[in-house]
Amino acid sequence: MLRYLLPFLLILPLFAIENNLFTGFGVGEGTHYQTDFWQQTTKDNSTCPDGLCIGNKTTGSYAGHQGNTFFAMIGDEAFFDKFKITGLRFYGSMEYANVSLGSLDSSSVTDTPARDKSFTTCTNCPPVFAPPKTMTTGVVKMKNVSTPQTNLFDNGVWISYALNLDFFINLPIDSLVQLFWKKMPFFKVGVYAGGGVEYATLRSNSWNNEEVGVNGNPYFASGSGFFANLGGSVYLGRHNRINIGVKIPYYGLNSQNWYDYGDTDPWKQQLLRQNFDISKGKEWRVSYVYLF
Repeated sequence: MLRYLLPFLLILPLFAIENNLFTGFGVGEGTHYQTDFWQQTTKDNSTCPDGLCIGNKTTGSYAGHQGNTFFAMIGDEAFFDKFKITGLRFYGSMEYANVSLGSLDSSSVTDTPARDKSFTTCTNCPPVFAPPKTMTTGVVKMKNVSTPQTNLFDNGVWISYALNLDFFINLPIDSLVQLFWKKMPFFKVGVYAGGGVEYATLRSNSWNNEEVGVNGNPYFASGSGFFANLGGSVYLGRHNRINIGVKIPYYGLNSQNWYDYGDTDPWKQQLLRQNFDISKGKEWRVSYVYLF
């Protein structure tokens, strides 16, 4: 269905009686973030079920926030009637904002016990030890992960790229007033509804990962999906439009990282996996658009 819908939307402006290219910029008030985090250890070893040893798993949620969003857009606006009551806007946009992933909600913390408490492996094998005459095996305990750290980072940068399609209906106030006053300038008030698809990234140049004891490492999360646009518009003359509306995302970002964990001996060393699922709330925003 999508392969037919996209060409239809792209040719729809060809049936308009008027097309106006436009560009604009705006600002959002910011919004809240929620990060659901978990971490767990594993070890590939034949002495565990299915050859995989599974350690304990800790989880927690963080309450963060996004500062003011700054965005720019460029696109085309098409009217389908001579009174400019109905139409659509197709445009691309780019956003930038500073983000803090915030602090841990202590009530959200859980600790799931390890399925496997230990595993059997070689304890005097190369490359850590010189080749022995007789190899020795021993039991190694799975290393427990700690409670999630109290804070993540507050130096994140959000950047997104989107394609938007909004349908609108205007009240032709100027056309009505011109029935009595011919000098009434171009003035319309309307509402719009639509949405689009977006690809977003969240980066931090430096954050402290307490569980693995690594400070100053970069952080990266990404995601893509759909969002909705709702709001109202005011036309002040033929070239100026003010929008006030809300953007509602329906997708999240994800980041996964793997680290060598515990003993430096590869026979005993385990693998730590950390997972971040990041979601953000709706955001109110205002923008100015210039129509050519």
